[in-house]
Amino acid sequence: MAKGAVKGPACLCAAFLLCSPAAHAQWSGSAGIVSDYLYRGVSLSDGLAVPRLAVNYDSVDGWYGGGQVVAARLSGAAGRRAQWLGYAGYAQQLPSGVSWEAGVSRYAFPQRPGWHFNEIYGGVALDNLSVRLSYAPDYLGLRTRTWYGEASGGMDLPGGRLRAFWHLGYLGSDHAAPGAMVGRYDARLGLQAGWNDWRAELSLDAARKRRAGGYYGNEARTTHDVVLSLARAF
Repeated sequence: MAKGAVKGPACLCAAFLLCSPAAHAQWSGSAGIVSDYLYRGVSLSDGLAVPRLAVNYDSVDGWYGGGQVVAARLSGAAGRRAQWLGYAGYAQQLPSGVSWEAGVSRYAFPQRPGWHFNEIYGGVALDNLSVRLSYAPDYLGLRTRTWYGEASGGMDLPGGRLRAFWHLGYLGSDHAAPGAMVGRYDARLGLQAGWNDWRAELSLDAARKRRAGGYYGNEARTTHDVVLSLARAF
């Protein structure tokens, strides 16, 4: 995962780094608010608006790292607590123009210490398209090994003021523990606009979720959310 806003964390960030031509070391960051903090199609803010802060560093030799903190509230929890994401990795562009990256991520939920987990990931990108595969040996503390495949892309619209973007992902597991929400698809389609250091995004997010065994059986359901975010870079 690299610089940019996290969709969670995750994934559109990697696309931003891999498709970026920056070739000098730099710090960057952003602070803003999002109407619903979604992670791979699941709300980690109980459907509420939350503030978000992200900081990133890219070195001249391809190493990068950073993290974000969101003052969110998990479903059923009292009050807001910080949710943390940290990541570090290495990215390089080949003479062919294809870029690749590999790294590790750490997710931490102080309200639910048993949910902490780590992932390793790798990805490739060309122009405005990127793909990534992540692996977690103990997803959300459920003793479930999962993999998450995703593809992201975008394009500038005529006029140069708006950019359209999209994301598709799938969370799967060969041996899901009872209650683990796997076999999950998520998708995002949206528009992005920027003014000086400000950036606004509007997206339609959808997910099809299924829990494995246990009390929930194999019941599946589809959700849809409209998400608005506003952030200022620094």
